[in-house]
Amino acid sequence: MLLTELLGIPRLGLVPVTPVTSRDQRVRGVYTTDLPDPGRYLDGGELVLTSTTWYREPHDADVFVAALAGAGAAALVAGTAGIGALPDALAGACERHGLALFTVGDDVSYAALTETVLAALAGPAGRSPGADLHRGLVASMASGAGSEGLVEVFARATGLWCAVLSATGRPTAGGVPEVSAHHLDRAHRDALAAGSFPSVRPVPGGGHLTFFPVQSPVARRPPAAYLAASGDFRDWAPGVADAAGEVCALLAMDRVARQERRRIEERFLRESVDLVREGRAEAAEGRLRSLGLDPAEPLTAVYVSTTGSPYGAELAAVVLEDVFDQIPGCSAAVAEGEGYLMLAPVPVPVAEDTGRPERAPAADTPGHPGRPEHPEQPVAAADDGDRVPALPSLPALLEQAATRLSPLLTHGWAALGTGSPAIGAAGLRRSLDEARHAHRIARLGTGTVRTATDGDLSSYMLLLASVPDDVRRLYRERLIGVLERYDAEHRSDLVGTLTAFLDASGSWHRCAEQLHVHVNTLRYRLQRVEQLTGHSLATLRDRVDFCLALSIT
Repeated sequence: MLLTELLGIPRLGLVPVTPVTSRDQRVRGVYTTDLPDPGRYLDGGELVLTSTTWYREPHDADVFVAALAGAGAAALVAGTAGIGALPDALAGACERHGLALFTVGDDVSYAALTETVLAALAGPAGRSPGADLHRGLVASMASGAGSEGLVEVFARATGLWCAVLSATGRPTAGGVPEVSAHHLDRAHRDALAAGSFPSVRPVPGGGHLTFFPVQSPVARRPPAAYLAASGDFRDWAPGVADAAGEVCALLAMDRVARQERRRIEERFLRESVDLVREGRAEAAEGRLRSLGLDPAEPLTAVYVSTTGSPYGAELAAVVLEDVFDQIPGCSAAVAEGEGYLMLAPVPVPVAEDTGRPERAPAADTPGHPGRPEHPEQPVAAADDGDRVPALPSLPALLEQAATRLSPLLTHGWAALGTGSPAIGAAGLRRSLDEARHAHRIARLGTGTVRTATDGDLSSYMLLLASVPDDVRRLYRERLIGVLERYDAEHRSDLVGTLTAFLDASGSWHRCAEQLHVHVNTLRYRLQRVEQLTGHSLATLRDRVDFCLALSIT
């Protein structure tokens, strides 16, 4: 609770000696001491009570107060029963270190003061959950109520709002009404970036959220889910944080059972993919049906890899599992090469003019589902006339999942490749090949999340993706590296000028207008490009060389 709230409790009898410098100072506990330097015994946020018997000279006050301030104490309450009067040096030291100082009458018992403060800290919203909560959680889990049942029992027992989030931070059960979806997502990303749990993150309005991890049943993967609860767990009553940990343990147990089923599905999917690639259509389609996948309906192959994450390639599986949870009928994700592969049915797109679902595109339909044109989530009419949220396209869902996990990709990136919707084993074989080739194109992109679809396979990027890395680097160095070194030495912008010229399709006047320079200045710059590289911008062949080199990052 806030320090200013404690001042409003009359029976404490706190008399301010120095002003409270921070209106947001929180009190998390009480600590009584007469040690001359008690800093190492404090965790931060304590209301420190002392009888001041350690005081001998003014320097003692500075040492004592510096230790409290350095440890993050909330305030100091100094009694005078043992020394007669409060030393002026103590008040001065508190002012210098920004620590609020109070005193109390000689008739005030520190034991009674401690009991009153602890009772105020517990409060009605921070009541200790006790054994009843444990029984309630176990009973809820045994009844099959799932995540919703667990958070309901926890919230009812503790008075705290809470929500279960997926590994990517998507709310899946419960809720925290006072925190918007945007701010919840932002707080979750900040918690991922911080990397340690429980993680307390501030939210607009002066509140906090505490995130607890749900352990993944698979080694080397990040938490499978998170419990987000309102408030700072350090302010909770004893036992509440332990109860939150118990909720997470029960959620983890549920995921262990799911993973056992998933292992069987992974084996069946691996066998199905092998049969598809071997051209054994009848056997492949039978195996797909055993997985619950209908080969007579459009299926799309997806291939994802991640690099530069503490979790390595396993983070790619987490991306796919997030999509698995949102699209009914997806296969499990199976490891293949450097990444993970999954088969997914095509989410039904929405007709913009009617708001009703369209038919899924046939396997031979050119193109692929695109990203939604508008950021608002579209709605579709259900069979009973109610309007229900319509899923974004498959590439959009993949990109959303990877973007939510981007704090775990601080030194790398995620590459996402999707094939075209396909019907039957023969079509699925094509979609599998397209997904792998699209993934190779995505790897050549920039940014933390890199995507490509079957629609990108007609681009020259597919040819570049097939070239070894060292050859691509050498090719770029011969044409662009020399220009970059010249720019660095002369503070020029030949690379930018060349890029603008090619983007203007070789139009001198349009390029000059875009760069806000005279045409003669543009001609001089491009002549310098030709001199440095030995290539002529007058020929289509050399322009293509430059275009290819610029596309290599």
